[in-house]
Amino acid sequence: MKRTMITDDKENPSFIIDEGFPDRVIKTSFILALVLIVSSVSYMSFMLSVSLAIGCFISIVLFKTSWWAIQHAVQHKKSQIKGFFLKVSFIKYFVLGAMLLSACLFLEINIFAMALGLGMVVAVVILKIVGRLLVNYMNKSIKVSYKGINGVSINASKKGV
Repeated sequence: MKRTMITDDKENPSFIIDEGFPDRVIKTSFILALVLIVSSVSYMSFMLSVSLAIGCFISIVLFKTSWWAIQHAVQHKKSQIKGFFLKVSFIKYFVLGAMLLSACLFLEINIFAMALGLGMVVAVVILKIVGRLLVNYMNKSIKVSYKGINGVSINASKKGV
């Protein structure tokens, strides 16, 4: 797995993004969407669940489309990235607008449930980044040394606590 490091200085990597990050975000968002939809079907009205499902679907599709556009532009159209992003963004937001308009015109949509679904992927991305930053902070602040299986000795030190 290829890793890209974004660092403050060369010795201490503060944040690591690997190529599988967007795929993990999509999988986590899909599982979270299923859990939210199933729980809303069992505890709330059907139209509230439909509104949540539409918001989750649009959010996941937009993230997947954005990730595909970034990969495609970087791999194939390096000289025409701006034009490609403009075309993809125009088509993507035109389709998004049509989906939202048709959902609002033909269904009784709960706007708050749809907003919750639309913000789900953003929340997953933020939580994954914050989780990675906390893990990196904990790895820097707590140092544990381990010495072989036969001569077991563990030295632990806490820094800043």
